[in-house]
Amino acid sequence: MEFSTGQVPCSYHPDVLTGLRCTRCAKPICPLCSVRTPVGLRCPDCAGVRSMGTIRTSSDALFKAALGGLAVAVLVAVLWRFFPAWQFYLSLALGFGVVETVAWATNNKRGRDLQILSMVLVTIGLVLSRVLLADRYEISWESVSAMSDFAMRRLQLQLMPDLLFAALAYIIAWVRFR
Repeated sequence: MEFSTGQVPCSYHPDVLTGLRCTRCAKPICPLCSVRTPVGLRCPDCAGVRSMGTIRTSSDALFKAALGGLAVAVLVAVLWRFFPAWQFYLSLALGFGVVETVAWATNNKRGRDLQILSMVLVTIGLVLSRVLLADRYEISWESVSAMSDFAMRRLQLQLMPDLLFAALAYIIAWVRFR
């Protein structure tokens, strides 16, 4: 087999020049796509790197998962009303609670449909928790719209931790079912 020994474009990333080659098929590979094996660096094809397939979830299992996840989201939202200082822990409980309930109801399947379902359920839990907190602090929609610019900026600064904690719940849902 005759091939050049200099820098050549990677087979998987044509814009990257590389001197590495697969130890099995001699295909040019860059450090990004190379897979370390006991017998040397291999390309993803020769290393047998495959992503696990996803199975379409039945509508019955999705319905069961949605009901269970919704129950968890409502429970966490109610707890959030009574314990607002626990926002970090409650966001984790919302993320993990919804996700693990959905996973349990679908026999640990994964896929885009379960990611979307979990994120929708997390959104419902977050929105409901905000509505319940507004009720607890007797904040009406009229008072929010009548706030001054200074009060709105102050409120936005206080919302930053909430947004970070909400992002945790979304990340948990996205990672669990990918």
